[in-house]
Amino acid sequence: MNSLQHALSRERPNENPLVGNVDADKTAPRNQKTGSPMNPAKINAFVSLRGVLTATWKPGLALWAVAGLVASQPVEAAAASRAVANPPVKVFILAGQSNMEGYGGIKTIDELGDHPTLGGLLKKIKQADGSFVERDDVFLYYHRGDQIIDGPLTVGQGAHPDRIGPELMFGIGMGDHYGEPVLLIKTAWGGKDLYCDFRPPSAGKPAYEIPGQPRQVGAAYRQMVAEVHQCLDHLETIFPQFKGHPHEFCGFVWFQGWNDFCADRKIRERVYEEYATNFVHLVQDLRAEFKVPTLPVVVGELGVDGEQHVNAEMAAFRAAQAKIAGQPELQGTLGYVRTAPYWYAKLDELPRKLEAEERRVKQKVAAKLKEELKGGPEATDSKKMEELVNAAFEKAAQGDEGYQDARREHDRAVSHWECHYFGSARVYCLVGYGLAEAMKCLVPKR
Repeated sequence: MNSLQHALSRERPNENPLVGNVDADKTAPRNQKTGSPMNPAKINAFVSLRGVLTATWKPGLALWAVAGLVASQPVEAAAASRAVANPPVKVFILAGQSNMEGYGGIKTIDELGDHPTLGGLLKKIKQADGSFVERDDVFLYYHRGDQIIDGPLTVGQGAHPDRIGPELMFGIGMGDHYGEPVLLIKTAWGGKDLYCDFRPPSAGKPAYEIPGQPRQVGAAYRQMVAEVHQCLDHLETIFPQFKGHPHEFCGFVWFQGWNDFCADRKIRERVYEEYATNFVHLVQDLRAEFKVPTLPVVVGELGVDGEQHVNAEMAAFRAAQAKIAGQPELQGTLGYVRTAPYWYAKLDELPRKLEAEERRVKQKVAAKLKEELKGGPEATDSKKMEELVNAAFEKAAQGDEGYQDARREHDRAVSHWECHYFGSARVYCLVGYGLAEAMKCLVPKR
């Protein structure tokens, strides 16, 4: 059974809205994947091998109000059967800068299991034997430098082979949501902003001069569009399992912001002011380019440093981002996800703890060197002493139990820079999960 056949086999034989999918009190159907009651507001349609039944659940009544039984209409039934045999591939565009590329260190992923309410998500990624799940119903297309990733969704598809990004849990969420195969097209590059690099055509040129080296306005936007077309224009070649299957644009996911947040102070206020309107232009241009006028959109805020240690600049930028949610052009088609709450205390505590241990060990080394070099010229040469301390630090740290304990604790949760959520795979997983949950509210489940 190939990947696509497996995805199709997930249409369970009892997933008929007219048969035995009702709570014990006979007031609501249950989701057969989770066993939990289904939300009536999210129930739109069901697909079976016999055709399509459009049904509406009537709360308080143990029945479905069926709008049409296509089995009694041979022509429509045949078309519906073909649709089931060749379902459209659900396509999502994931775009942004380095945090969409993903810097979550795989070595830190076990931290996800310690989350007080969402720790169970780890089981969707890591199996009991320690191996990682590879989805056979969700696929990723991503230009990572000179490499093109075009295969099943799994770990190691972040900015580097030892890293993950939001694509992992977002893809898992959408794969669980749909019975059809899912394709993620990730277009992300580090250090890119919205005011210049991703600036869409309809936004026009900036009304201000951009400091620094000259850049091509909109270069990242054009590259994003080109890579999406490249994938979809050659879909059956890149993914042979999709042969004969149409594709359907289902959503656009945006996770970006750092380079707008730290724009040159000469233009920073203007950058913040126009962030939301530039994003509206971005969405409108993408909708026009791919002919999907109501393409669902989900945005993840810049959540670095969480909520407890936010400076004025970060607060101002988050406020600018949040204005996206109030743009009338996006009403009814937008999900805005606050990611700051995914930051957690260890990301504040462990880097400081390790730095304190490093200072302690270096002070110990410096005291020893000064005693050994007492009377010599190096002992009073601060620059030379710093060089000697740094040279001796690694050996001293290896034999220091306190430092090694702090290092092990640190490395279990932290693996990169602060601007990349300290390389926390837990945070990137939660961001992907949040983005997927928001997208589920915007796209129908068929």
